[in-house]
Amino acid sequence: MSLNQPSSWHHACQQQNDMVSATPVRLELVPERASEVENCTAESWRRTQEELLWYRKLYENTPCVYLTINKNGVILSVNKFGATSLGYSPEELVQQSILNLFVQSEQHRLSHALRKLFEDARENEIVNLELRLNCPTSQMKWVKVVVRVLHPEKENPLISMVFEDITAHKLSEDALRESEQRFHTMANTAPVMLWMADSKGLCNFFNQLWLEFTGRNQEQEQGLGWLEGIHPEDKNFCTQTYETAFNIRTKFQIEYRFKRADGEYRWILNTGVPRFTPSGNFAGYIGSAIDITERKLAEVALKESQKATQAQLEELENLNRLKDEFLSTVSHELRTPLTNMKMAIQMLGIALNQEQNLLLEMAKPHAQRSKVARYFQILNNECDREINLINNFLDLQRLDTTAKPLVLETIQVQEWLERVVELFQARNRNSSLHNLQLRIADNLPSFICDQFSLERILIELLTNACKFSPPGAEIIITAQSKANFMQIQVSNDGAEIPISELPRIFEKFYRIPSNDPWKQGGTGLGLALVQKLIKYMGGTIKVESGSNLTCFTIQLPLV
Repeated sequence: MSLNQPSSWHHACQQQNDMVSATPVRLELVPERASEVENCTAESWRRTQEELLWYRKLYENTPCVYLTINKNGVILSVNKFGATSLGYSPEELVQQSILNLFVQSEQHRLSHALRKLFEDARENEIVNLELRLNCPTSQMKWVKVVVRVLHPEKENPLISMVFEDITAHKLSEDALRESEQRFHTMANTAPVMLWMADSKGLCNFFNQLWLEFTGRNQEQEQGLGWLEGIHPEDKNFCTQTYETAFNIRTKFQIEYRFKRADGEYRWILNTGVPRFTPSGNFAGYIGSAIDITERKLAEVALKESQKATQAQLEELENLNRLKDEFLSTVSHELRTPLTNMKMAIQMLGIALNQEQNLLLEMAKPHAQRSKVARYFQILNNECDREINLINNFLDLQRLDTTAKPLVLETIQVQEWLERVVELFQARNRNSSLHNLQLRIADNLPSFICDQFSLERILIELLTNACKFSPPGAEIIITAQSKANFMQIQVSNDGAEIPISELPRIFEKFYRIPSNDPWKQGGTGLGLALVQKLIKYMGGTIKVESGSNLTCFTIQLPLV
């Protein structure tokens, strides 16, 4: 066997009739002719021997597996490093079948390759195989086998074999294959449609849910085949977005209509994310697609609903504006004739007093008055009631439509309450029929608020208490400070409000049925105005009624 030495040397393994028995375990190189040995000087012979030993050492220790086999597959020689790598000594491998080094499933492949190589042997022809070893003590599990026929023209050519350890490569391939299998399993069981594309933008994978949605197979969808399912109106936009994202390698999201297997177009949200190799090279995209048809329909319905709601709000605002303008105009138009009527009633009262002594008649009990006095009283009261109605109504409208600033003043509560009660008694003749009392706590702090609004609130509550309580009933006004607010209460006995009616007494134009036994009349706006004014001042009002007693409680912030 030649190891590519100079031509002056022939094979160390001299061929005899039986190649198996004649081949030595190690290669020995000897001169071709004895005459050459005789002609060699001692020095040249020494150099030749050193060169031979160097080549032999190189062969034995080259970090690879070198073997020589005959046409029967019997190992004729093996280098020391190679034998050790396989877990054997060279003596253990020589004269053994090469097939024994490989697992049974690989033996047929190797045998077939060797037989074919011998049958059609040509110089320099090389065969490459990747085979799995069956060497229990070797760390090599997979090898790449390079096979070459030596001197195919001879009667019994030999085969040179070189093993390259590819165990790590194979394990890496197995791990990659397992990872890909795991990915495909996960992708095909994922609850969303998944896809992958290469660095050129051509799709090369679609999961099972995608294929079920489209009713097509992998071959039909791969490349740019999936674009066939996009709605014609959305295709240009979709492809432009897709290509732009690929060119700049950035994440993208597209919403488009996509044909389902039953032919219906469904709205799809497709999200793509770029992929990169560990070294940073662009590897393509991975993406997901979800059916958002229901969401899109809901969005459309919501937009239509919002448009309709907006139109209704605009219409209501327009109606409210027209209503406010109408009521304001009507109220002002009514106020003028009522003012004239009030003035005429006062003049009529003066004339009747001169002619019929009206003041004396008005001082008599109601049943003993003359008809003229009774009619005058009705006329005067109803005129006052209508004026109060219009004034309260206009005030409510102003509070609803404008933000009039509060006129804040410092109030000494006791002095202020005494003055308001005196003013009320002077204006309201019926107040003398009731027992009006003030109960003010000592050392009340000064109080900052809108004095005009608070006075109006208190007058309205006192009027209400006098109107709906019998003559001689006790009306009590109390004032005290609690924590950070001022509390004022107006209570009266002799009347109570049904529990079922309490939630409604602050409504506009609401009157408690059969709760006016003395037929005092009212506008139905007084308590509504009270509540609005208190809220405007930052306070609260509540009412409690029971056990023939009714109490209104006001709380206003001290600051």
